[in-house]
Amino acid sequence: MFQILLLMMIVWKGCLAIKLIRITAMWCPACLIMRPKLEEIKTMFPEFEHIEYDYDLDEEEISKYNVGNILPVFIVLDNDQEIARIVGEKTIEQISSVLRSCLK
Repeated sequence: MFQILLLMMIVWKGCLAIKLIRITAMWCPACLIMRPKLEEIKTMFPEFEHIEYDYDLDEEEISKYNVGNILPVFIVLDNDQEIARIVGEKTIEQISSVLRSCLK
């Protein structure tokens, strides 16, 4: 019964459309350093819809997020409303803390 309830909660959360948008670039040293961390975050937080944009290739898409020139940028959207933003190189613990707070 608990497993069914847990699955229903995950599906329900998915319906809320919580998205983690990651904006990176191939030329960005911090982005390259963080790539393995990003993959770990992706597995740690399956509740989020993970979307990645390239700063140079996806200019039109990222223009609506008012991204400056410091990368990487992580934007958490809940029902398409920004609820958190992380800018620059961070530890897994720092990113996890912000993402956990978005799930409450």
